[in-house]
Amino acid sequence: MPTACFIIPSWHYWKDPLKHTPYWELYYATYVKKAGIETDVIDIRSMKKNHKDLDLTKIVNKIPERNFYFYWIFKTGDAAEIYSTVKLLKKKYPKSIHAAGGTHVDMCQDECVKHFDSIIVGPGEESFINVITDYNKKKLLKKYSVNYKSLHFRNTDFPDRSFLSDNLIANNKMFNQYGEINSTLTYFSRGCMMKCAFCTYNVPHYLQVKKPELVTREIKYLKNRYNVKGLLVKDEVAISPNKKISTKILEAIGNENIIWRGQTTTMATYEQLKLAKESGCIELAFGVETVDNNVMKIIDKTWQNQKSITRCIEDAKKVGIKVKICLVLGLPGEKKDIVNATLNFLKEIKPDYANVSGFLPVPGSPIAKNFKKFGIKMIDKDWSKYSHLLYRFSDEEEVGLPFEFEKITPWGKSLTNLEIKENIIRVQTWLRENSMVY
Repeated sequence: MPTACFIIPSWHYWKDPLKHTPYWELYYATYVKKAGIETDVIDIRSMKKNHKDLDLTKIVNKIPERNFYFYWIFKTGDAAEIYSTVKLLKKKYPKSIHAAGGTHVDMCQDECVKHFDSIIVGPGEESFINVITDYNKKKLLKKYSVNYKSLHFRNTDFPDRSFLSDNLIANNKMFNQYGEINSTLTYFSRGCMMKCAFCTYNVPHYLQVKKPELVTREIKYLKNRYNVKGLLVKDEVAISPNKKISTKILEAIGNENIIWRGQTTTMATYEQLKLAKESGCIELAFGVETVDNNVMKIIDKTWQNQKSITRCIEDAKKVGIKVKICLVLGLPGEKKDIVNATLNFLKEIKPDYANVSGFLPVPGSPIAKNFKKFGIKMIDKDWSKYSHLLYRFSDEEEVGLPFEFEKITPWGKSLTNLEIKENIIRVQTWLRENSMVY
């Protein structure tokens, strides 16, 4: 019988990689296992001595032999490490077959075919199994491609979490700003209907939302098996703009007497926010991205403005939901006053929490595809630099900004990388001093 193994990378960009629970590797491993294939999951995060120590050679030497090694490269920041892992495993187990899917693979197909025996474009529920089946028939393809429309997330199984030990599934860290709450994370939808110029997480380019009965079934499983009291809903858009859909999902969550937090857009209405609160929502993150309306236009987010942002945040506060603002600094078109404008915005809006990320020209995004149009002179494709979490946890973090603007852009004089880094440090420092990060 063939053996298959999904490998979770180290998530080197997180201060505490074990805080969040892996999802997609467990999700696809569930499908392979249900196909009758002996399947396990190797978690590199838990094989490191600490979050800074990553000796891949030593780690790979501890990985047992399997016929097939599978990867899901959701973030480009994991790509370089996974490429190295494949190379080392190939050297150790020359007959092993390696296949990968995920957003990075979708966007960098020509590159990825050089590193893997097969790549998976689109969803992997069927494709990972087909890699094994076709290899055994000596008909292995270099690329397996499935359209998301032909494999809807609404009918799919939830992940079998038993591939990992209980402490790697549920912990009390995800809600630590609210006390010690045993929690885990999940997805009730995949994709995003927005087309933000800096983003590639809108894969597919629309929302595929779970059936309410499957949402209920998964929550019951997590409560009964792991005694989960809180859920981090990792959907790109946790509250669908479609009120009929959002009502059914929120009611399904609410019936299970659990608290949850997630992220959504500022299109959420007062009625939707009120129902979210009644369903157990205690915090929502809103992707504001920038406080500069001109930059908002440049990144193709014209459906959102200061008025709509203020309205949504005020509505969330009215119903009793804590507000978290997500911002990106270093975007095309920013002016020298961006820090003052950002801090003034935060002081006026008074969110409970805020996250600030550094802009990344991630492969496949509209900005990366046509970077000269956005005033970018150079993009560094060293994927190990592709972490957007600059200076969030300390002033020593400096992984990111793998690009450089032209001195003069279509929007005037640009900010240098040094200026962008200093801006990020200033805002992150202010947030820490005001207890607005966790």
